[in-house]
Amino acid sequence: MVINLAMYHLRTIETLHRLRSFTLAAEDMQISQPAVSRALAEAERRIGGRLFDRSTRSVVPTRLGEEVSAHASMAVATYDEALDRISRHMNGDDGVVRVACLPSVTATLLPSVISDFRRDLPQVGLKIHDEPQENVAEKILNGTVDLGILALDSSIPAELEVEGVASDRLVAIMPVGHRLAQRDELVWTDFAREKFIGFDAVTSIGPLVTHAFAKHDVAVDIVQTARSIPAVGGLVSAGLGVSVVPEMVVPLVKFEGIESVLISPAIERTLVVVHRKRGPLPAVVEQFRQSLLS
Repeated sequence: MVINLAMYHLRTIETLHRLRSFTLAAEDMQISQPAVSRALAEAERRIGGRLFDRSTRSVVPTRLGEEVSAHASMAVATYDEALDRISRHMNGDDGVVRVACLPSVTATLLPSVISDFRRDLPQVGLKIHDEPQENVAEKILNGTVDLGILALDSSIPAELEVEGVASDRLVAIMPVGHRLAQRDELVWTDFAREKFIGFDAVTSIGPLVTHAFAKHDVAVDIVQTARSIPAVGGLVSAGLGVSVVPEMVVPLVKFEGIESVLISPAIERTLVVVHRKRGPLPAVVEQFRQSLLS
């Protein structure tokens, strides 16, 4: 069975599902309410089933409507993204690269890449979004940014192309004079006797460190958690405990009074660049991607 639906049918379904009102859908689509009703009726006729139960007070999707609306939403987003890219090209605005990445990457990995990229293409604009791990993929999927840089984990959606950028070994940080600071290398069980400053679970570092302790069967005394690297560094510098961070970010926490020591066996955070699988990237975005990978 071949179902022939035009974009206005799909947009009508998506808008009604989102707003649950013919009046609001008409306003959102900037058409008349009867036009919305006609588009839905035609879509239902072509599909061969009822998509919404409607009354004078409510519009509620049927089970079929929920399924069709999910596909309609993806199709509309893809269509709008393509139109946006065409518009940016025609308006001369395609010389902008939009990147979402972890704050630690913005402060460490990205500056040298941006410097080299700007030297070669000074006319291209860059918009950098500092985001926690959970937000980077979302911004790629909704079209807010072109590229994302985040830590590799199982939460990255299958719709994204994933390519490795760098590996970053975990290291311990502690106040100067701390007994662990005198060691050339630590093992994971050394943390069992220490007060520990952890990272929130929404960061890329928190789950990785938690996994490392679980892998080595180490129970730690977490006295405080924080979301940002400077915050964790400040707490360690104040003598409230020790912590574990990616080696790449050690320069960001080298406040007066902080030391770093390697941990064995090594556990690494893998950083990846991601983008939508469908369609080619704009030329300047592809050039920036290549700069990251090189």
